[in-house]
Amino acid sequence: MSLDRLGRWRLPVVAGLSLLIAAVVVAAILLLGRTPTIIDRSPSPLASQPSDPSPPADGTPEAAVRAFFDAFARAGETNDPTIIEPFVNGIDSSAYQTAAGFLLGQRDVGVASVTTINELSDFSVSSEGGRATAEFTYRGGGYDVDPETGEPLESPVELPAERVRAVLVEVSGEWLLDDYEAIE
Repeated sequence: MSLDRLGRWRLPVVAGLSLLIAAVVVAAILLLGRTPTIIDRSPSPLASQPSDPSPPADGTPEAAVRAFFDAFARAGETNDPTIIEPFVNGIDSSAYQTAAGFLLGQRDVGVASVTTINELSDFSVSSEGGRATAEFTYRGGGYDVDPETGEPLESPVELPAERVRAVLVEVSGEWLLDDYEAIE
């Protein structure tokens, strides 16, 4: 194999690995949503949960963060980004674009996600005017299913805990997520 031939494959391989790593990082941040449960290595079928499409009633940034991640977990079961719209500062916000990109990517590869662990803890919130920043520890886990049948495609996976920073804005008296990211 000549060097020219190796060079032609190097870029697609690096791009593919980069996308895979990015997808794993996004999944680690986004696979949230339900009350924490113990993974027993036996996937259960999709649970039907009542949908609450409105922001939280207590009006705190922490409650808004929790509501967003709960909605994101529900959206993961159907890959429907409209479920998270009431919890973000518009569909052009970074929070919406990140979550919707993950959901639509899952749909494009023919999988949906069931969240079995959703733990947000150690909150630290600071706010000034109509902006707030919430930092918290996230621990999550789950497994992929066939979106048509609900059949598990893998065993449950528990992700390592990590710190996350969320930026919120207050709109008409409600806190909405504008951005979130993993931090060190």
